[in-house]
Amino acid sequence: MAKLIFFACVLLVGTISFSQSEKNVQALQQLQERYNSENYQGIYDMLSDSFQQKVPEATLHQLFSTFQKNFGKFNSFEFVDGNEGRDNFLATFHNGQQSVGIYVDGDDKISGLLFKPVENDAPAKFERNTTKLQLPFKGEWFTFWGGTTKMQNYHVTTRVQKGAFDFIIVGKNGRSYERSGTRNEDYYAFGQPLYAVCDATVAQVITGVEDNRPTIMNPSQPLGNSVMLRTKNGEYIVYAHLEKGSLAVKEGDVVTKGQYLGNCGNSGNSSEAHLHLHIQDGPNMMTAGGARCYFEEVMVGDELRTDYSPVRLDRISRPNN
Repeated sequence: MAKLIFFACVLLVGTISFSQSEKNVQALQQLQERYNSENYQGIYDMLSDSFQQKVPEATLHQLFSTFQKNFGKFNSFEFVDGNEGRDNFLATFHNGQQSVGIYVDGDDKISGLLFKPVENDAPAKFERNTTKLQLPFKGEWFTFWGGTTKMQNYHVTTRVQKGAFDFIIVGKNGRSYERSGTRNEDYYAFGQPLYAVCDATVAQVITGVEDNRPTIMNPSQPLGNSVMLRTKNGEYIVYAHLEKGSLAVKEGDVVTKGQYLGNCGNSGNSSEAHLHLHIQDGPNMMTAGGARCYFEEVMVGDELRTDYSPVRLDRISRPNN
């Protein structure tokens, strides 16, 4: 199971060349202007040929469009340090700050560009959910990642995902797929229906993202097809990597506990069909903090657990499922 990388950063790297600081400053000023005017074609034209070969124009457009939706206007930047041609800047946006690294080559083209979030150690607004939740699926599922330690759950090192789960289905063969595992349809979880964990309002929907071939990921659209629910208690619940064309809700819809949302898929930064689920304390994944997710009733094997947060290797299902 591959790690799931959300919009923690926009990473675009080409061939690194030596450059002068003045070139980097001028290029970043020009990028700032084009970004604020949503001239993403203009930004693409600033990139070196080798950079453009590695990052398609449509991908760059999607990255910056999503980034701008989350961070807003690029207000200012200041020099931090430089090393072997790369200069690092602290960039201030309307909704937060980013560390920006930039390389400009001898042809005055950007050959490398890195947007990285400034470390935020502030705790989330709440440690766990207070809304009572049920499992988002029927039948028995396997907790591939879940828990509070790095051994149990690699997500704990990412602020917004610290309480996240990755759920798959494991068959009698002890694997998550049958036959060769080269098609999405080979995976037991692919196409399985997913449901609202509680009464909520649909805060965000992303749709139209192609499902990947198994083992091939799409980091430019990390969430893939996804649904974000907002509870009355201010919890934001994210369902990621859903099947293309399966989403049955739109932004603003009011859903009830147990309502069908869509199917498990393999879209976005995902290597095989699974459900990524996590809770965060705000709608912006760039700035939100993550919280632990507890379900009201969970069968772990044959044992009923109440107010329980699954951990790695748990086989879980709803009571009387």
